[in-house]
Amino acid sequence: MQSFPTKTCKLCNGASSLESQRSNPVLYRHGYLAIGCVTILPVRIILNIIVFFCVWVTMVLPMIGVKPREHLDPIRRFLVTHVTRRMIRVQLFVCGFLWIRYEGKRQSHRETPVNVMAPHCTPFDGFFTGGIVYGSPMICSGVMDSIFTRPIMMLTEAIPIAREAKARVKIGEEVLKFLKSPGKQTHLMAFPEGTCSSGRSMICFRRGAFAPGVAVQPIVLDYMKRPVLAAWTFDALNLLLAAAMHLSRFYTPLTIRFLDPYHPSEAEKADPTLYANNVQAVMARSLNMPHTQHSLDDGKLVYAALRLGMPSDVGSIETGVTKSALGLNTDELTEQLVRYSKFNSARNGDLTLQEMTSYLAWPIANHMERMFGLYDTGHHQKLTFRDFLFGLVDLSLAVPESSRLQSDALKLLQADGGVIDAAGVKALLSEAMSNVSDEEAEVLLSRWSSLCKLDAGSPFTADAFTTLLSGSPEYTALIHWTLRGLDSYPVNEEITADDEPDKRVHTAKE
Repeated sequence: MQSFPTKTCKLCNGASSLESQRSNPVLYRHGYLAIGCVTILPVRIILNIIVFFCVWVTMVLPMIGVKPREHLDPIRRFLVTHVTRRMIRVQLFVCGFLWIRYEGKRQSHRETPVNVMAPHCTPFDGFFTGGIVYGSPMICSGVMDSIFTRPIMMLTEAIPIAREAKARVKIGEEVLKFLKSPGKQTHLMAFPEGTCSSGRSMICFRRGAFAPGVAVQPIVLDYMKRPVLAAWTFDALNLLLAAAMHLSRFYTPLTIRFLDPYHPSEAEKADPTLYANNVQAVMARSLNMPHTQHSLDDGKLVYAALRLGMPSDVGSIETGVTKSALGLNTDELTEQLVRYSKFNSARNGDLTLQEMTSYLAWPIANHMERMFGLYDTGHHQKLTFRDFLFGLVDLSLAVPESSRLQSDALKLLQADGGVIDAAGVKALLSEAMSNVSDEEAEVLLSRWSSLCKLDAGSPFTADAFTTLLSGSPEYTALIHWTLRGLDSYPVNEEITADDEPDKRVHTAKE
């Protein structure tokens, strides 16, 4: 099967924090146009309210007596295709889309049942699917809850899609059900990116629209190489502010380009991810823009990094590729990001050996250097969040978990009554270092108690020690090396320190 490159643009490789933030496809900020805010914006707000009320009325009336997901009769469909679409074009004109050019030819819904559009970067993109390029859009299920958007979505026979991980597995079934439903006379419209981006790079396509394995027609939205000043990204701008910034521009040029239909190969029909990636490449090439494996999940990690006081590019790790390699979901990646932030006391996204040693409070220097080397395969003397994630895999390979290891450690650690005290910690450390001080032992025991969230003065027991090792592969490795020696379990010979992280993980899985 054809493999698809996971990196085709330099968005996360060595860029400074400011440069990365400006080029990050999930988070892009720019100042709004001050002159437009005091001149054009007030006028357009008033006109938009008037026009939207007219559009809303023309959509509500035809929907009286129609149930959700019910196909429209010929009269209602006539209102959609002739009246409502023209009203929406007026709405877009008022919003600043004065001229919209069309290139290429749109195929019938019988030849290409699915239309995919990209890039998705403005609050007005939904109007293109419902009014300009008419079809039944795949939308976030929350859109159906609003009294203002529900009539529009019902009129276009939209398919609500839940973002929850458990619901995503049913998206392909929903799409296939729609395509096979009797009476269907429209295309299925999808923005396969699944979220808004800056429009400077085409981010990862989700597989839902490609799961049925039918032919698709790619449709690209070309803003004529003018920057999208108010990209409605994950947390950069809320909806109202992004819309206000768009309305402050005198006009927004747009070309809607219909590309040739894409008929999937047998390999692509069997692998919707491969199908989606190849269509993404075709659409990005038509706009002469880079494409990347960043996704909505990257936006969530970026936002989590910002809340932790770290630069936004810390969370930009091409989550789709990383999840596939490590077998982690977004919640687990977020948990590891929180752990990484605790190691990285400077919160700058460059974890050093000194910071790791300080956090773990482990006094044996050669153990810490060995551990840091497993993470720092590029010998940069600092670890990014991505290095940290893939380093955990190498650590688990170098030091397998063992119940006997815990038993041997507890024999040295436990004092009378099964309580672990500073003397026991010193006895353990003395197995690998002869000059361990009482202060170093007390500091390490205090850190263990803190990580296990024990109350001040509470005894550190064998159960707490077991809990510590289960949640910290770092301490598992350190204690293993203390009792067995650094060379007792060398790194897998097939996986060398010079290999790229992706290669190490895939080799490990094989």
